[in-house]
Amino acid sequence: MNVMDVSSVLNEFESALLSDSGTESFTENPVIEHDSEHSEDSSVCDLDSSKCIRKCNVQTHILDKEVSVDEDILAVPLEPIRTHVVTEPSCGTPLVFEDNDTQIFNNNFPKFQDQLTLPSILRTQSPSSTTNRKVSFPEGDMELATYREPENSSPWTINQYLPPEKILQIYQASCKQHKTIELDAIKNTILDIKNNTNRSAVLNLSMITITNEVNETLEDILRVANFRTLVLYECKFTAETISEFLNMLEYYESISDIEVSMNFDETAWKCFCNACTNILVLESISFRGMVINENYMRMLLNVVKNNIGIATLKFDACMLIKLPSFYLVENLMTNTTLCELYLPSTGLYTKEADCLGRFLRKNLSLKVLDISNNFIGDRGLEVLAKGLTKQTISGCGLSVLIVFNNQITEKSGPIISDIISECRNLHTLNVGFNNLTDEVIANIGPSLEVTTSLEGLGLQCTLLTCKGIDFLSNAIENNTSLQKINLKGNKAIQVGGLERLCQALTSSKIFKIEIDETNRSAQDPQAYVQLVKKMNAICTVNKAFKESKESNSDEIANVSQMVSRKMSLSCEPRYVIPSTPATTVQTESPVMSSRSSRNRFEITKVHDSTARPISRFKVTRVISSSDEDLSVGKFASVRSSVSSNDSVDSLQLDTDQE
Repeated sequence: MNVMDVSSVLNEFESALLSDSGTESFTENPVIEHDSEHSEDSSVCDLDSSKCIRKCNVQTHILDKEVSVDEDILAVPLEPIRTHVVTEPSCGTPLVFEDNDTQIFNNNFPKFQDQLTLPSILRTQSPSSTTNRKVSFPEGDMELATYREPENSSPWTINQYLPPEKILQIYQASCKQHKTIELDAIKNTILDIKNNTNRSAVLNLSMITITNEVNETLEDILRVANFRTLVLYECKFTAETISEFLNMLEYYESISDIEVSMNFDETAWKCFCNACTNILVLESISFRGMVINENYMRMLLNVVKNNIGIATLKFDACMLIKLPSFYLVENLMTNTTLCELYLPSTGLYTKEADCLGRFLRKNLSLKVLDISNNFIGDRGLEVLAKGLTKQTISGCGLSVLIVFNNQITEKSGPIISDIISECRNLHTLNVGFNNLTDEVIANIGPSLEVTTSLEGLGLQCTLLTCKGIDFLSNAIENNTSLQKINLKGNKAIQVGGLERLCQALTSSKIFKIEIDETNRSAQDPQAYVQLVKKMNAICTVNKAFKESKESNSDEIANVSQMVSRKMSLSCEPRYVIPSTPATTVQTESPVMSSRSSRNRFEITKVHDSTARPISRFKVTRVISSSDEDLSVGKFASVRSSVSSNDSVDSLQLDTDQE
């Protein structure tokens, strides 16, 4: 109840005057009656409606409920007096009193005297506004406030090993708690976990509908297991669940690689980019069969710019913004963190190849470029090579170039030769599934003899004959760097060509040759099979000799070894032109192409020459200390046992286990 002093305005009336503009209507008794605790001679106004109306000669009409007041009797608006409000902590009820009663209150409640405040007359003060809060600051102006670092800077680092069966029990208990069914895809993923602490497992959520309950169960898994790769192919989210799911990935930081093939609206794409920016352990982002317009690409490039941990971008069979300039590479010109760029089946032509050539002139940080299954042709390879051959700084520049299936012909022989001889940093070149013919091998032969960096060469399905194999054999006899060659799909190679190749391999360092194991087009299919086995046996000996020369260190010594272990010369051709988004999504195979998943290559770090006892390769025990004796004696066992299939198989390693 508001307490007011109206003595100053009671000139000719005995009681208080309730004034109004005369335009407002109210009921017969507009003020709720309360028992007054004040006497008639008190200064407190008793707002009795009947007295106010009677004293002011107010004319009323009961039925119409109208009131009219003469303007000459309107009084000055009432003014409030200063009052104080305190709140007793035990009940929180405001106590109202007048100034003349302050002394009485102070005598009774001295401990609340410092809490007196001036209330608002427009609204009631909420009890929550009187809650006591204390904030402490340093006493001195020059004194700094102390900050205590958290005891565990990475609260979600998983250090405790859990077997897959235990993680499965956690998932099943979570499904029961959140009343959702157990998904076989997630259960199979859990059972494939070999180690929940080293980011080696794959979390495959393809074709799963992600609900709030599924999110809850996934969170319980992320609490106890780290993953290398997250696969999201055609997953079904709602606007709420995708935001929650991406927030979980950002919070737990348990994913290093993300592979995505699904549709995003703009809101979901922003949420995805925001999560990728903040996941500090993220290293790779792969998209497949998606339409990425300029706006989406701009946000994605900001992710790559802000998160320096992202070293790999892959756009497999994606529709990208290209013209009038190749927007992607134009904005990556000065980037120094991206190391691998994959653009297979993205509809690249000569103009895009020219843009990539200008990119390679300025950017020396990119190590891997894959533009397989495109349409750059001879002219595109030429403009690309102009930029690539400008990378002359040792250790800086492209290490892997894949131009597999790009409509390149024998006219590009001199260009390929220049790439091999002038690019001192290039370690892997794959020009397979192009119409190169024997003429190209004749052109690149001299370059293969002088190169000291090239270790992998892909020549699969290039229309080679025995003549081309003869050119290649002459080159590898004088080469000191080649280690892997892919010759699959060249059905015109006959027994004579294989015999010449086997002879050349004994003088080389090549330890892996991929070639068709059988060839019905050969004049003598049985002899062809025997020579292929002999060739594999020679490669096995070369590999054993290489391992015996390597140090026992587990670390990869240089970039060339890293690339040779990581990259494969095996690719699958595609002939689909990604002209429209619908065509791209529907016609492409759902299987991931050339590049294998990263977790395969993480395991190779534990490779040690001592893991494979040298005694297993009996031929290495009789190796002479001199290189001259080695070239003569190390293949003696191979030559004496080529007539026996069993003996050859005993010398052969499974080359696919590399």
